[in-house]
Amino acid sequence: MSANPAPFRWSIEAYERIVAFGGFSPETQVELIEGELLETKLERPELLIHRKVMSRMIPIVQQWLSGHCIFCQGLFHMGDSVPHPDLAVVLGEMKPFLTSRPTIAVLIIEISDTTLRYDQTTKAIIYAAAGIGDYWIVNINERTVEIRRQPGPSGYRSLQTYTETDTIAPLFNPTASIAVAELLP
Repeated sequence: MSANPAPFRWSIEAYERIVAFGGFSPETQVELIEGELLETKLERPELLIHRKVMSRMIPIVQQWLSGHCIFCQGLFHMGDSVPHPDLAVVLGEMKPFLTSRPTIAVLIIEISDTTLRYDQTTKAIIYAAAGIGDYWIVNINERTVEIRRQPGPSGYRSLQTYTETDTIAPLFNPTASIAVAELLP
C-alpha cells in the first residue's frame, strides 16, 4: 500500500453506469466534476425558489428558440466532467440527444443561491474550457444576472453584472431581450 494514497478518479463511463443502475437516491443530485463526485444538496426553501425561477425562465428561453433545443438540468460531457446546468440551449434538434449527451451549448444558465460560489468558480472554469460562449448566473441572493463571455482555457475574460432595471439578450439571438426583473422570484 502506498504511503500517500491517491483519490479515485471517476470516469464518465463509470459515473453513468452508477446513475443508470440507480446508485443515487432520486432526491440527491450528484455531478461528476473533473473526475470527482460532488453532491449538490438543496434545502427545501432553496429548492422552491430554484423551481420558481426555472418555471419563469423556461417559457422565456423557449420563445428564443429557432433551430435550437433546450435542456433543463440535463447532463453534459465536458472533458472529465458531467455538469448538470439548470438550463442549456443547444444548436439543433433534440433527436440526436436521445441516445447521447451534448458537449457544447450556445447558452448555459445556472440559477444560484446556495451554490453561487461554486457556479462562479468551478463551473465557470469548466464551461469556459469547454467553449461555452454565453454563461449566465441568475444570482437570486443579489437579484442580479451575471453574464460571462469570451471563454478561454482558464475562465472567462468578460464578466458583466446586470440589475433588475437592465435588459439582457443571449448571444445566439441578440434581438431577444428580456428584463432581468422578469427572471427573478
